[in-house]
Amino acid sequence: MNNRILRAPNFAGIAESAVRLVNLRAPIFLVHSYVIGLCLVYAIVMVHIPMGINAKAAYDDSLFISLGRYLSEGNWLGPFSQFTLMKGPGYPAFLALNNWLGIPISLGQALFRCLAVTFFVATCQRFIRSHLISAILLALLLWHPLPLSTWMLRVFRDEIYVGQTLLVLALMLLVLFFPVRNRHRCIYAVLAGAILGWFWLTREEGIWIVPALVFMALVAALHIFHNRWDIFRDPRGPFNDPRLRGLAVTLSIVIGVFASTQVAFSSANWFAYGKFVGVDVKERNFQRAMGAIDSVRSGGTKPFVSITHATEQRVDAVSPAFASLAAFFDGPGKRWENPGCAAIPSTCGEIASGWFMWALRDAAASTGHYSSPSAASAFFGRLADEISAACADEKLECKPQLIAEMPPITWPEVIRRLLPRYDDAFHFLILSNPYPELNMSVGTEAQLAPVLRFLNYPLLTSSAESLESNIYTLSGWYYKAKDAWITAEARTPTGTVRGYQLERRGSPDVQQVFQDPAAGNQRFFLSVYCNDDCVLQLRTPEGEALQSTLAELRKTPIDLYLGKGRFHIESTDYQPNPETTPSRFDRLCGHIRNAVMISYNWVFRPILAIGLTAFLVSAFVFWKRAIWNVCFVMALVCWGLAYERTTLLLLIDSTSFPALYPNYLAPAYFLLISGAVLSIAAWFQLSQSSHRALEHAGFGSRTPADFDRQKRHKIGVMATRL
Repeated sequence: MNNRILRAPNFAGIAESAVRLVNLRAPIFLVHSYVIGLCLVYAIVMVHIPMGINAKAAYDDSLFISLGRYLSEGNWLGPFSQFTLMKGPGYPAFLALNNWLGIPISLGQALFRCLAVTFFVATCQRFIRSHLISAILLALLLWHPLPLSTWMLRVFRDEIYVGQTLLVLALMLLVLFFPVRNRHRCIYAVLAGAILGWFWLTREEGIWIVPALVFMALVAALHIFHNRWDIFRDPRGPFNDPRLRGLAVTLSIVIGVFASTQVAFSSANWFAYGKFVGVDVKERNFQRAMGAIDSVRSGGTKPFVSITHATEQRVDAVSPAFASLAAFFDGPGKRWENPGCAAIPSTCGEIASGWFMWALRDAAASTGHYSSPSAASAFFGRLADEISAACADEKLECKPQLIAEMPPITWPEVIRRLLPRYDDAFHFLILSNPYPELNMSVGTEAQLAPVLRFLNYPLLTSSAESLESNIYTLSGWYYKAKDAWITAEARTPTGTVRGYQLERRGSPDVQQVFQDPAAGNQRFFLSVYCNDDCVLQLRTPEGEALQSTLAELRKTPIDLYLGKGRFHIESTDYQPNPETTPSRFDRLCGHIRNAVMISYNWVFRPILAIGLTAFLVSAFVFWKRAIWNVCFVMALVCWGLAYERTTLLLLIDSTSFPALYPNYLAPAYFLLISGAVLSIAAWFQLSQSSHRALEHAGFGSRTPADFDRQKRHKIGVMATRL
């Protein structure tokens, strides 16, 4: 038997190889090629994935498109109504810019996401200092399945909100932690303030990012004080230190530019509509009115309902302003009960709180109070004053709410609903269901045509009312007597009239067969854009008619009789509509999309688990040095923001209306990826610095035996000295 020496795996060698791989510096041309290639493929795929456009979503897609069209035409936000300042102009401004550039909105949004992700990763690379880790971060952020899913392939503001979040964090990272010349730092500060202002005007809950920015600023100040606490003993004050003074100046620039964007928006509204106001759902009197309504307890309360019908009657008795809206709530306002009932069955028969805000605005508009921002503010101020006075006089039983839009709640009940929803949020965040379906477009051909023109004709999914996928071409002849003729009409099963073209052509053969010299123009050529279940109706001037589905008319030749007339179809040609039929390349991009959505979790979940472990190890093992590592600080910011965004939505979901949807969670997905990868980078840096410290102290070794030998030697020397 051969005597063989069994050797243990060289873990030190494996670890050293891993460290070398992580620290490998790729040639700059290879880095640029990787970034450009990844972005190019992504943009091409996104352009060939059809979007769903809802031309009837007056409070979402259609609203943003309408405001964007006014901006692109130089008409500010258009004529004033309850919709004009209902939501921020951040996304409409993006749509207007995209329209000016003349590119499809799908390409514009893809390019913006590429820009935001690349800039964020390039900024983080300055601190990660590993091309491999940064390459992984870029691929995971850029090819995240969420923008490819049914939740995001629409024309609404969540499409750009993720990119704005990443840009704000990247610019603040440059402003606070990257050592640059003062001139460059000021440029970054101006950009950070401008992007933060744009971010603030895109969605109304921008406050959620502020704690993270404040934390970053405090840590940046702490880094300046690191091992330099003597600056507080300087008689001229700590701000005599140039680094601290530079930090204060750049933060002032960020805040000043941000404030300027909000003032500019309100000033433009003042010039256009006569009142210095921003997004009017945050206007003071409207907030007071919502808070007053939600505070009333008389008449009883229901979960997820701002004000019950019984409570409305109590409020009508003490508030003439609110009573003036009763006709709306008892009439056309009833339609606002439907969406809440579908989402939260317990609210059926009432207007659920998530929709009451919009119903209240519609009610005010129906009574003429939205003629101007000043008139709307005055009305809501009067309504708030009347209800508040009734509460103070104890004519109504009231309990003020912490948040104006929050309906009456009991915190034990909220906590009972909140905790199970964390499990639902977890499954959303780990992409348990990637939602590969596509959104169907909504709207008639007449409604979608101007929208498509404004959006520069992106690839579109079909609509039940327009852009059906088939083209039917019927040819034959009709004869009754002499030159008698017919009319045609095509309708969908829902009754929508479809477009058609009926051409009358020469018919010498019909003349000859029927021995009628007047029948020389009786051939027809009929084209219809519709599906098999559409109905073709033929009608004579005398009122005789017949109907048949297009599917039935595909079995040619066919003879149909209208009274004494004969309608003969010789052939029916059936072809897909090229406007909605995917090309071979479209199908290829669809396969890439499906592959990404299926396989992304194979990389995402392991990295998420490794990143969370690396973060906890860095926090507990290297806790004395972790706060001085910028990668660890940014990982903490990303983890914290993801948790904060999720918890905020869970709180809304448990008190007001269903809010736990992937499109609202969108920033959290990208922050989780960023937090995980940055945590891994921080752990590598902290562990390597710890190893170098041991080597410097005489404990650095390549093998465990060498480490033990050096350790025993050092202990022996110390004992001899003693």
